[in-house]
Amino acid sequence: MLYWAVMFFAFLLLLAGTQFLLGWLKQRHIHINRWLFGVAAFLVVIIPHVLMRNVPLALDSVLYLLCAVFGIAFMTETHSKMLKYEKDHPFTPGNK
Repeated sequence: MLYWAVMFFAFLLLLAGTQFLLGWLKQRHIHINRWLFGVAAFLVVIIPHVLMRNVPLALDSVLYLLCAVFGIAFMTETHSKMLKYEKDHPFTPGNK
């Protein structure tokens, strides 16, 4: 039970950190395509494992952390893009 509580709070901390990072980038008018976040989420883990036979545990942990940050950034950017689209196009087939 304690393990899952720690994982839940770690995820919340990771989510808050990612939101802070995205807000910091937008505040400085740095716009990164959401698909770069999506591709980077997997490549940041795959490429070192292909290039090195045995990846050290510390590096592997950092790579998985970066994978999580990029994955969350991709999902939140996609969600904000969908919300903007729904705001710009309010008509839905159910609302005639």
